[in-house]
Amino acid sequence: MAVGDKLLGFLWVFLGVALCWMSYQIGIGEASSPGSGFIPFLTGCLLLFLALIHLIKGFFIPLNPEWKKGFWEGIQWGKLAWVISALFAYLLLLPVLGYFGVTFLFLIFLAKLLEPQRWRDILLISALSSVISYIIFGYWLKCQFPMGYLSSIIKF
Repeated sequence: MAVGDKLLGFLWVFLGVALCWMSYQIGIGEASSPGSGFIPFLTGCLLLFLALIHLIKGFFIPLNPEWKKGFWEGIQWGKLAWVISALFAYLLLLPVLGYFGVTFLFLIFLAKLLEPQRWRDILLISALSSVISYIIFGYWLKCQFPMGYLSSIIKF
């Protein structure tokens, strides 16, 4: 491992410890009633854990020089650009089309783009995914979804 990677690992360890200490100062609370520092404390613990793994790997496991050489090979940049564009379109169309419409179209688009399948399968999986996710999050967890123009036509 290069010296820069080791220094970066020690920096992440320091930041993890600092985050844990500062969130402890805020108050992490108890298991039954967590305080405002509980989530930052867990995040600091996770950061510290991952930084220690990085340092242990750097000191005890030799790095294969072929690993970094081919890191960016094989990435399909065109598909990545389409997925990012689809996410922005999802964000923009959500208030207009509502959760069902935009999720259904988004899943159809992703299924055709990433792994082309038969239309019957894509439509069935997209419809079931939209309905099941709405049942889980809308009914059981009581999340509110934007219904868009469908709310005036269909009452859920």
